[in-house]
Amino acid sequence: MIRKSHLLCTFAALLAVFASQAQTDLFPTFDGMVNNAAITHTGDKMVFILEKDDGRAVFESKKTGDSWSEPKTIPILTKLIGNQIGGFSFNHDGTKLLFHAKTEASFDIMYATFENGEWSNITKFDEPVNSSADEFSPAISVDNNFIFFLRPKSDASCKQLVMYSRENDGSWMGPRELPKIFNAGCQETPFLCADGRTLLFSSMRPDTTPQGKKLPDDVYNIYHTQLKSEVIFENGWTLPKCIVEVSTEYNDLSPQMTTDGSVFIKNTNPRKPSKKHPNKTYQYSVDNSLKPNPTMRLVGTIKEQNTNNPIGAQVVVSDLITSAILGEYSTNDKGQYSIYLNENGNYKIDYFKNGYSHSYHYEKTDYFNENIKKQFDTTLFSTVEFDLNVFDEEMYNPLAPKVSVYDSATSELLVDSLIPIEKGKFKSKLNIGKTYKVHIACQYYKPHDIYLNTIADIFYNEFEEDVELSPSKTTMILDIDAGEGGDSVIVNVKNLSRNETQSVVAKRDKDGNLIVELREGDSYEIDVAKKGYTYSSTKVDMSKSKKTQKLNIKLDLLTKDTKMTFNNITFEVNSAELNTASFAELNRIIEFLKLNDNVKIELSAHTDDLGSDWYNMRLSEKRAQMATKYLTDNGINEDMILAKGYGETMPILPNTSDENRAQNRRVEIKIIE
Repeated sequence: MIRKSHLLCTFAALLAVFASQAQTDLFPTFDGMVNNAAITHTGDKMVFILEKDDGRAVFESKKTGDSWSEPKTIPILTKLIGNQIGGFSFNHDGTKLLFHAKTEASFDIMYATFENGEWSNITKFDEPVNSSADEFSPAISVDNNFIFFLRPKSDASCKQLVMYSRENDGSWMGPRELPKIFNAGCQETPFLCADGRTLLFSSMRPDTTPQGKKLPDDVYNIYHTQLKSEVIFENGWTLPKCIVEVSTEYNDLSPQMTTDGSVFIKNTNPRKPSKKHPNKTYQYSVDNSLKPNPTMRLVGTIKEQNTNNPIGAQVVVSDLITSAILGEYSTNDKGQYSIYLNENGNYKIDYFKNGYSHSYHYEKTDYFNENIKKQFDTTLFSTVEFDLNVFDEEMYNPLAPKVSVYDSATSELLVDSLIPIEKGKFKSKLNIGKTYKVHIACQYYKPHDIYLNTIADIFYNEFEEDVELSPSKTTMILDIDAGEGGDSVIVNVKNLSRNETQSVVAKRDKDGNLIVELREGDSYEIDVAKKGYTYSSTKVDMSKSKKTQKLNIKLDLLTKDTKMTFNNITFEVNSAELNTASFAELNRIIEFLKLNDNVKIELSAHTDDLGSDWYNMRLSEKRAQMATKYLTDNGINEDMILAKGYGETMPILPNTSDENRAQNRRVEIKIIE
């Protein structure tokens, strides 16, 4: 077991030099050896193995400002020390630590996840990254789309660099072809910088310095290459160049560099480490030509809109021009994300979480000479407000239907999902992540379904839907007997339930009958007229039948003494004053007289037997005159009308009941010329 006091002294010396910005600062020799030091792209976290006489362990430290926290063991990784764990590197945001470790069959690539303040959940990469061969020293790109690691060469003499790429379905494909020069000699410890285009690795190969000096070919040196083409697995890399400035007589391994290139570290390992010649870890400030390309680091927190609490979500970066997906990321357990965007790019960044809305924004990374950090926070919501307005398709008046909401996938009825606010208006709060079927049913209307898809991208937390219900209608056949020239028949249909009148140019069926469509549940008055013929007015109740109905209408040829009775012309009790309800019937007489302007009529009024003969005669005369005045006031020539009262002298039914007396109180017109 490593003594904590020894560790603190050692690490204090390490950090003192690590903070230095000297060109080639060397870490001091420790009472023990540091191996496999790895630093995050942002330079704020470091993991390493410390080996002492009394044991080995994996440690981490976090940097705040210019100071580092007290190193802390990572228990879950220290348990793997006996499995020859090593090859550490971080992912883009430091939430995953990649490494290799020996399993029963071979060395495999794994990663630990940083959650709730500690490292946990060791996960092995699936095939084909891990195979029956050994895999070592993984390095993943910041967009999580490419991974470099080592495999033994076919002759098992040493290791070679291999690279795999991630497919759209998340699986890995490879190995991708790399330039042959990458694998000249033997390779170790690759590291891919934050720009995704700068690769560092250690190599043991015959080589010379730019001045022509031969480099030792029996030790590992640090090499640098950059990708110049747009496709990472094609041969668009620069010729790997040895970083002579950091070369030593020993094996130089595990190169790593922060995003801006301000920190470059490596391990220097003698062939046979000892107390006199221990492994060392160095920090350098490298030449600008070796630094990664500038990047923008976009960071932010994703919160739930209603509670303002952080939530875990997915972040997808795509090319704004081509829509190609460039990277997919997850937030940490605090809802925070950190991604890298290369210079001179146009990006669309989408934010997703199952059961939540979708958010996005655009980012244009204009050319910049320095690495920059930009903040973008966003909120997602898990429910949407749904407002439903239901109207009559023809009348546009609000309706009061029964509204039922179902889960479209399971047909489960969601009880009390829509709350009526007022007639025709409903409101509900629906969870995102389902497709809803909204069923609207109203008596005398055709049922209507609408579907709300909240599985698709949801950007707004309010939905409003206007639904116009179609009335159910019944076909009414008008069998009109009106002599020849039936095309000249005039049909007026009045909806008594809605006080609406419309002239109908009715269709004809194969038998020549006129057809009108009447709304179920309503009452109608159908007036039929034809020049030179009597007038017909019929009331129809459409609430009793939904089957096709037939109405037989007979119009008689106008001749002298032809009579037409109008029972809906009424007067105040014991008065000649017209009730307002009489105007509709009188208007029918006006229309009849306008259509037949070559006739002269007698307009007669009749009473029942209640009252004296003399009184009833006088009352009927006054009523006939009052009805005539209404007609002449509305454009009818007074010469066309002869007003006459008959009192109780001409009943059409015996005055033996209230019903019969109502029939006897009537107004008639008779053709006299």
